[in-house]
Amino acid sequence: MYDLHHLKGRTYYIDGPTNCGVYILNDDNECVLIDCGTALEGPIIETVLRRNKLKLKYLVNTHSHADHSGSNVYLMKMTGCTVIASKIERAFLRDSKLDIGFLYGGYPIDEFDTKLMHIDDQKEIYALEQLPEGLRSFKLPGHHYGQIGIRTSDGVYFIADSVVSTELVAKSHVVLIYDIQGYLDSLDYVEELKGNIIVPAHADVSTDLTETIEFSRNKIHEICDVIIDYLSKEHTAEEVTAHIFEHYNLRISYNKYMLIMATIRSYLSYLGHERKVKNYFKDNKLVFISMEAFEDKF
Repeated sequence: MYDLHHLKGRTYYIDGPTNCGVYILNDDNECVLIDCGTALEGPIIETVLRRNKLKLKYLVNTHSHADHSGSNVYLMKMTGCTVIASKIERAFLRDSKLDIGFLYGGYPIDEFDTKLMHIDDQKEIYALEQLPEGLRSFKLPGHHYGQIGIRTSDGVYFIADSVVSTELVAKSHVVLIYDIQGYLDSLDYVEELKGNIIVPAHADVSTDLTETIEFSRNKIHEICDVIIDYLSKEHTAEEVTAHIFEHYNLRISYNKYMLIMATIRSYLSYLGHERKVKNYFKDNKLVFISMEAFEDKF
C-alpha cells in the first residue's frame, strides 16, 4: 500500500484506501496528483512523490469529500501546488461546514462535525479550465454534487466514487448517493469504458468493471424494492431510514446515520420521480407511501 504503480505512458497511481492518480507533465518530473486521501495521508503521499523524484505542480480533486481532499492544505503548504476542482466542489472546499450542513439538512450538531467528515477551509481553489495539457475532465453525477472523473492523454480513466468495490457494497449496502438517477447514469458511462484502464477510488484497477457495476446496480434496485415494500403503509423518511438500518442489520453511529438518512431521502425523491412512491402531509408530517398503496387507499 502507498506504492507508486505505473499504468501507461505518463500515468501512474498510488494505491491506498483512496487510490490517487499521478500524471507526469514533463521531463522535469513535474506532476499532477488526482485526489490526495485524508488529512492523515498527506505526509505519506508527499513521501511517495519525493521518493520517486516527482514535483507536485497541480492537485485535482474529483470531489470535496475528506477522503479525496483531506490532504489539500498540507500538500499546498509543503509543495505550493495549485488545487483544481469543479465549480460547485470548489464551494464545498472553501467552507468546511457546507457539506456537513448539506447532509444534516441544517446547521449540524456537534456529533456530526468529526475528523472523519471535516476538511480545512481552503481559499485558493482553481477552476477546471486550469487543468494542464494532457488531462480532460468529465462529469460523473450521483455520488456528490459536482463529482468529476479525469482522463489522461494515455487513455487512463480515474473515476472517483462512481463505482466502489463489491466488498464495500456488500458490507455497507447503502453507499452515499446524492442523485440516484445520476449514479445509475454514471454506472452506465463507466461500463462503456470497458477495454480502457479504469481507476476507481475504492476498488481495484481494471479494464472491465462490468461485474462490479452490475453488483452496485442490483443493490440500488434491491434497496428500492425494500423501500417500496415497507411503504405499503405511510411512513416518514426517518422511519424509512430506521427500517433500512434494521433490514440490513447495520450498526448505527452519528456519521453513518447522517450519510444513510441523506441517501434515503435521495431514494425517496428518485422513487417519486419514477412514480413509484407518493408523498403528502398527514398530522403535520411529510409521509411517503407506495403508489400502489396510495391508489388503493384513495
